[in-house]
Amino acid sequence: MLKEKLIEESIRCLQEEGLRFSVDSLAKRLKISKKTIYQYFPSKEALAYALYEKYYADAAQIVQNHLAHNEADLPSVLLRCYFDAACMVRREIFNKYCLNSAVGEFALRQHAALWSMIRPYLCGEMTDNDAEIYRLIIDGAFDRAIANRINPAEVIELLRRLS
Repeated sequence: MLKEKLIEESIRCLQEEGLRFSVDSLAKRLKISKKTIYQYFPSKEALAYALYEKYYADAAQIVQNHLAHNEADLPSVLLRCYFDAACMVRREIFNKYCLNSAVGEFALRQHAALWSMIRPYLCGEMTDNDAEIYRLIIDGAFDRAIANRINPAEVIELLRRLS
């Protein structure tokens, strides 16, 4: 039970605190010691794997739910899910926490799998090459929006008009 709470709170901390997130801040938020965290996760890498595994499993479920309900503005909703996920895999996160490359590669594979889920709904009849270019545009726009704290809704709206 505490293990799941640690993972869920780690996701929230990373989303809310970004690069300020630390095991210390997690312990403080949960009013437990760092030692307690390390009883469940022997290293930052173990916690990071669990965090990304949970985050992307939940993100995939959210996308599936949106797809099942065939919402009116489905592409915008899917882009928002992808934007939120992009916030989780910024290179600065892996560099700041000195996570080994395997954690970053794992998270990026999960991110690519999320793109594979939403791609048919965003790219429609585009060729594979055009779809990859569109993804590059999306990834670049999201990266800049995150770095410059631009409202993601505005970026998503513009991306929708470009497609």
